[in-house]
Amino acid sequence: MELTKQNKGKKIAVTGVFSLLLIAMPFIFTNSPYIMTLLCFTEMYVIAASGLDMLYGYSGQISFATAAFYGMGGYGSLLIHNHFGVPVLISMILAAILSAIVGMILAFPVSKLRFAFLSLSTIAFNHVVYQLITRSPGGITGDFIGAFTDPLTIFGVSFKSSQMFYYFGLVCCLLFVSLKILLTKSRVGRAFLAIKQNTHAANGMGINVRKYKIYAFGFYGFYAAFAGAMYCHYVGYISPETALQSQSVIYMIMILFGGICLNWGPVVGAVGIMIIQEVLSHAEQYQLLVYGILLLIFILFLPRGVVGELKALYVSLKAKKNNKEAEANAEG
Repeated sequence: MELTKQNKGKKIAVTGVFSLLLIAMPFIFTNSPYIMTLLCFTEMYVIAASGLDMLYGYSGQISFATAAFYGMGGYGSLLIHNHFGVPVLISMILAAILSAIVGMILAFPVSKLRFAFLSLSTIAFNHVVYQLITRSPGGITGDFIGAFTDPLTIFGVSFKSSQMFYYFGLVCCLLFVSLKILLTKSRVGRAFLAIKQNTHAANGMGINVRKYKIYAFGFYGFYAAFAGAMYCHYVGYISPETALQSQSVIYMIMILFGGICLNWGPVVGAVGIMIIQEVLSHAEQYQLLVYGILLLIFILFLPRGVVGELKALYVSLKAKKNNKEAEANAEG
């Protein structure tokens, strides 16, 4: 009982220190606008990767179309705001909802597919979205040039600066990650895991497999699109590069890097990939090579990801410690 209280106390203390550190970031990096920009981009990565983790990590559906939904969210919010005068925050939410609907429509045919066929269909979808962006009717997206839009403003408060947008992104990360945790621990999350483990057994348990697969695509589309809308209104501009196929591969590496089916997996993956991108910023020609190598390493040698491996190591060390204590007590 005392150990349980001690563990809870440690968790609360660590959470408190971590929370204070996150809140203090804009003050720590007041004179480092570039680092603040990277932190804002990392928040977007966390949200998009969390959505992909729900789809692939929990429901077992692989997708290489994250960049497509990210781009749809950015361009969708831009078009809704620029052409209809809808406030930015509302346009972001509407774009995410519309993208979620598109994801669910996409899931109707592709949810029947598995493994290679499913991944190929999402790759094809990503290419379709990219082509629509670069060859839009009447050039409403700016085609290959891209388009400009306004920064986020809520109740007259502008979030144009990196410091202000960081806090908006921090709140969004908290909401989206918390929602993911609640969903994965609910009946929906249990259905996702059952489907991932064995679709036939899930059917036998009375789970409507196709319905929950469609739900997973909806959540995935919403998360990725909202992250894309955040990017659009933070930068004030969006271009077709956001929807490139190579970007979808990077999101997949993020969740494999951090670890799938883990609360902290997408967070660690997003931070890790952001650091790697910065290290390779002066050697862009080698970025895809490094990403390919990382993908192979995590698939073949570290399938549990960084967080998963650390968790397994902690459990192993704790078990050894308990065994030693038990042996010492037995001898005593």
